[in-house]
Amino acid sequence: MSFLTTDLYDANEGRVAVVEPMFRAYGGRARFAGQVVTLKVYEDNTRVREMLAEPGQGKILVVDGGGSKRCALLGDQIAELAVKNGWEGVVVYGCIRDSVAINALDIGVRALDTNPKKTVKR
Repeated sequence: MSFLTTDLYDANEGRVAVVEPMFRAYGGRARFAGQVVTLKVYEDNTRVREMLAEPGQGKILVVDGGGSKRCALLGDQIAELAVKNGWEGVVVYGCIRDSVAINALDIGVRALDTNPKKTVKR
């Protein structure tokens, strides 16, 4: 399926909102699409790992990390787990780490930025 975002917006004006551009692109896929699954966490990626350990079946995990840039919610090991389990992509409203390794993986990733610090496991 191919469409222009401008046409999609025009056809759905009043029913959709536009997100301020804020995400950086990571991962080996420039484009990705699929059913969205959401998760809300704050500076603890335990549930991110648990979710990506499940079969993804082409889905995209959107992680609301509260916009925190104090630690990373996704690293190369969890991203590799996502690839292994068939996830199409991960969008993190927060940071990732191991961006060089993640860029080599066959998955789409978007995040606010990078931070080498691990999360606290609660």
